[in-house]
Amino acid sequence: MVLTFKVFEVVEKTDLTTIALKLKNYKMVEVEEVNGKEVEVGFEVTNLREKGGSLLGNFVESFIVSLNYRGVDFRAPVSVSTFFEFYGYDGRLLLIVAAKKLRANRVASIFSTILSARKDAILEAWIPAETLKALHEERPGSAKVIFFDNVKLPGVDKLSLYGEQLADTTLYNEYLRLGKIWYVVFEAEEGMVIGLTRNCVVTFFSKIDEDSALKYVKEKIIPLTVKP
Repeated sequence: MVLTFKVFEVVEKTDLTTIALKLKNYKMVEVEEVNGKEVEVGFEVTNLREKGGSLLGNFVESFIVSLNYRGVDFRAPVSVSTFFEFYGYDGRLLLIVAAKKLRANRVASIFSTILSARKDAILEAWIPAETLKALHEERPGSAKVIFFDNVKLPGVDKLSLYGEQLADTTLYNEYLRLGKIWYVVFEAEEGMVIGLTRNCVVTFFSKIDEDSALKYVKEKIIPLTVKP
């Protein structure tokens, strides 16, 4: 199963104790009736705890979905739990969300509003294009896919190289001249295949458990980021 994380930076001046006080038992829900039964929809923060200098928890979203079974439509309540961790690194405070981009962005945006009533208290973590370039070039043959953005060609938003194309040094250098590396899929020294974007979306394509993946994000990916 593919695992995805996204890393953000808390730019609002705060600390874990203050964050814990604001998030503990936080809940924003309303009641809806489904099949004659009242259910809560909305979101809440659960299982909040401090561990090893970090603040961990789950962001639980509950909503109603419409389903069809053998031609019969019905509504059902669903809950999705997303793990998060506020993690201190080198004098900075980061937020790691174990979710794909859209959900991770939603969680970070809600947390930003809860913590400071501002949307920009938590921003995307950032990896410079030159860092992604070096990550690929330091281990020739490790990259599987490279996407380039900020392309200078009229009408072209992105360029990409796949598989055997990556061995074409002339084509690679031409794409570098025309744009910047946005996304790279590479094989890490540990043998795992990982996708990484400049705005710090980390995707593990190899089989790995969530704890090991989280450890890799902290030890290998976060050091590549720079302050917003």
